[in-house]
Amino acid sequence: MKLRFNQLSQTRPLAELPADLTGHAITLDLSHTDADQRAAATDLARELLDRGAARIVISGSAA
Repeated sequence: MKLRFNQLSQTRPLAELPADLTGHAITLDLSHTDADQRAAATDLARELLDRGAARIVISGSAA
């Protein structure tokens, strides 16, 4: 499952995901994020783990 997290997103990143992510591997695409969004990505990753995600992969450039 790939989750794009960037300034172009019109909806909250978790809005379309199921509450139970048990066993899922989630890829966070941070290729088009600014500094504030990269900081918020840490909270997002924690929420995904709390929902049961088995693994989180970060892709994209943080520069």
